[in-house]
Amino acid sequence: MESKIRNYYAVKVTGGQEVSVGLMLEERAKTNNIPEIYSIIVPPGLKGYVIVEASGPHVVKLLIAGIRHVRGIAQGLVPKDHIVKMVSKKVTGPTIKEGDLVEVVSGPFRGMQAQVVKVTEGKGEVVLNILESAFPLQVTIPVDQVKPVKKT
Repeated sequence: MESKIRNYYAVKVTGGQEVSVGLMLEERAKTNNIPEIYSIIVPPGLKGYVIVEASGPHVVKLLIAGIRHVRGIAQGLVPKDHIVKMVSKKVTGPTIKEGDLVEVVSGPFRGMQAQVVKVTEGKGEVVLNILESAFPLQVTIPVDQVKPVKKT
């Protein structure tokens, strides 16, 4: 059984065109039947680059030839641990529990104080009881739109 060499190459692209270039590269790899391309990664936090996993730089050059918005291949290889860091889920900031006092930082209720009634971690939402309203008002908003003021 032969071992296939897999390296990660950074392809420089026009800023903001990463997804479209990634899709074009995928389409070309499929239509030209290039088996040495193992994956095409568009990292969410990396502007101006698309990562291509391939057996060698000659395969990447063949893949990117003539593709619009491609500026070339960056020198060197991208280490695998860098790729894992880019695509792995980030740990969220402060945890919010039921009963906590929070402040809404964006949206129509920005600047208002509220008490957390329920936290839905699967959806990333919180149900809040707005304290500054004249009547009981419960709203559901994304957890990233609130910041903790006081823990209970």
